Amino acid sequence: MKFTPRILLYIITIFVVIASLVWEYYMQQWLSYQPDEGAEVLRTDLFVIWPVVITLVSLSIFRLFFDKRDEE
Repeated sequence: MKFTPRILLYIITIFVVIASLVWEYYMQQWLSYQPDEGAEVLRTDLFVIWPVVITLVSLSIFRLFFDKRDEE
């Protein structure tokens, strides 16, 4: 039971990274069908996706390598 929050963080991080890659693939597909290859499209979704991904990856790396207080 002690490792449940840590494992849950890793699972959520992996899920969000995979989901963001799938989202980016489909956005690129959609942009390719737009006039001028989507040159006029403003991607506001990136202001939400990348901060979430960066935060979760940073927390996971911190918990994996630097958080030693749970091991005592």
